[in-house]
Amino acid sequence: MEIFSGIDLVEIHRFQQLNPAIRKRFFQRVFTADETAYIQDQDQKAAGLFAAKEACAKALGCGIGPIRWRDIEITHTLENQPRIMLHAKAYEIAASKHISSWSVSITHTKETAAAVVIAAAD
Repeated sequence: MEIFSGIDLVEIHRFQQLNPAIRKRFFQRVFTADETAYIQDQDQKAAGLFAAKEACAKALGCGIGPIRWRDIEITHTLENQPRIMLHAKAYEIAASKHISSWSVSITHTKETAAAVVIAAAD
């Protein structure tokens, strides 16, 4: 079994200081409709999901660039536990590495949000 990991830390004030016009375009580029609904204009949640996407891209070994932001989707269980769902190129990269399971943890304070992602390959 091979293990891949990624971690990311985001300053929440970066979301709070976004110009409203830029913020709308940024959210449309980065977050899926379901993620935007989950965020509900709460900057801590936005920063947490952003950190999780970055951490996932790092675990994939490619970063954002070869894949798009929306290729990584952070969903939640009924108990509000985050889960990773991959689409398009991110899914292809994970499949090529035989990654079969993911774990993600997201946390935040008033100032920062952090996420850790662990992926396991068969």
